[in-house]
Amino acid sequence: MKKLTSLEIEHLYTFTRKHFVEFYDVQTELVDHLANGIEAQWEENSGLEFEKALEKEFKKFGVFGFSEIVEQKMHALEKYYRKEVWNCLKEYFKLPKIILTSFSIWALFTILNLIENKDSIALLLMFGVLSFYISFIFKESKRIKEAQKVTGKKWLFESVVLQFGGLLQLLNIGLYMPIINDDNQWGALALWSFSTCLVLYVLWFFVSVKVVSPSLKSKFSKEHPEYKLS
Repeated sequence: MKKLTSLEIEHLYTFTRKHFVEFYDVQTELVDHLANGIEAQWEENSGLEFEKALEKEFKKFGVFGFSEIVEQKMHALEKYYRKEVWNCLKEYFKLPKIILTSFSIWALFTILNLIENKDSIALLLMFGVLSFYISFIFKESKRIKEAQKVTGKKWLFESVVLQFGGLLQLLNIGLYMPIINDDNQWGALALWSFSTCLVLYVLWFFVSVKVVSPSLKSKFSKEHPEYKLS
């Protein structure tokens, strides 16, 4: 059976890049798919030129080319990431971790309830938590850019990790809502809501950074040995 040469495989990588696939992990999947398709065509017609076989195979992706594949891959990774975060977070609502979670919420509620200037303290707490998030994003973005310069490779899953699977916006809404009210008063419900959201935010950030992200990177390093170089 006729097989693709290493030069033809490299040409397929170049072909995917020219068609706006910038992530190496997605490129690899597409190259594998294209290569299998081309070799299947050669089983039926061994005299078929490589470029014509590639053109025929590419047409199977439709008018949008590879864009739909990239989008589907990103959504799948985001879904996987969110699922892993949720599975880890659920452990903090089971014994024995639920005791620590409940105590943290109660302690924060109690402290806020005793403080007169709640707005300033709430803003200070939010600023502190978000500062850790911004610091992580800055450091991780810098590391990724430096790795890209060395390896020349971008990874879709790193982009998903950096976005935390799209979970940040959801928790931000819950974090800010308790202090956005017409009379600027803090009732028991607002205090409980803020305390719960802040503790959940911290838990989410910890699980995302310390548990799910390293696990995802470890999994991909096994699937893509090239990633270890970055």
